Amino acid sequence: MATRNRTVQYKKTRDAVKSVRAPLSSSASSSGGPVIEMVNASFLRSNRSSYAPLSTEEDPGPSSGAFTIGLPPSWVDDTEEIAANIQRAKAKMAELAKAHSKALMPSFGDGKEDQRAIEVLTKEITDLLRKSEKRLRNLSNNGSSEDSTLQKNVQRSLATDLQTLSVELRRKQSTYLKRLQKQKEDGADLEMSLNDNRYRLDDDDFGGMGFSEHQMSKLKQSEFSTVEREREITQVVQSVNELAQIMKDISALVIDQGTIVDRIDYNIQNVATSVEEGFKQLQKAERTQKKGGMVMCATVLVILCFIMIVLLILKELLL
Repeated sequence: MATRNRTVQYKKTRDAVKSVRAPLSSSASSSGGPVIEMVNASFLRSNRSSYAPLSTEEDPGPSSGAFTIGLPPSWVDDTEEIAANIQRAKAKMAELAKAHSKALMPSFGDGKEDQRAIEVLTKEITDLLRKSEKRLRNLSNNGSSEDSTLQKNVQRSLATDLQTLSVELRRKQSTYLKRLQKQKEDGADLEMSLNDNRYRLDDDDFGGMGFSEHQMSKLKQSEFSTVEREREITQVVQSVNELAQIMKDISALVIDQGTIVDRIDYNIQNVATSVEEGFKQLQKAERTQKKGGMVMCATVLVILCFIMIVLLILKELLL
């Protein structure tokens, strides 16, 4: 599915709106919240179709052409940038998989271009993951108490995506490293077999004349190829170690989020227990109130009044 990144256009639009800010009355300025105030009517008429305000409201003051545009919190920019970095990292990981397959294919060249492409892609993906991790850590320092729950949910979701991406990249690098080592071992075995055959032929045909120039060049080329393979393996191991460190940091972040969720669940359970205990106390207080002295006095008075009425009726009848 094709996607477009509108973060750059959004920031340009926001900066353009900020550049035309003009002071309004004190009532409009003290209304609270991050708003942008505009009073230039010609600018509004010419650019009204270019901006889509999140919320607008009319100013009751004398400036009838002014309205306010509510901006999202600052941490939204960080989440958008992290999401964009994740999408770019996924695209580069697809390119890295193709580069791995191409580098492992047998070729007549030295494979330096393929290895350079793999190094560049791995470094770019690692940088994107590190940048996203730093942005993700900055999210905990931004935002207000009103949107803290939403911010934590977004942070947890992005941390999970980053961890999944890091695991996938580490798996790809490990697979490439294993195949590279296996290819190196197979090449070394084949080279030893060929060298043994050549040594036998040289001993039989030339009677111990030693290596020829062609054999020496082949031997040097083989040694150079072995050194290149070892360097590639070392670089892959280094990138895997860096990914392991990134995964460790992201895992710690996910564990922190899980701890927060556990604390929330624990607090909810405590609240439920407290509410249940309070309900029991309320029922007990209600029963105690029904059996209290005032209720007994009222009951006795009602009975006495009834007895007095009966006596009064009997008195009237007897007299």
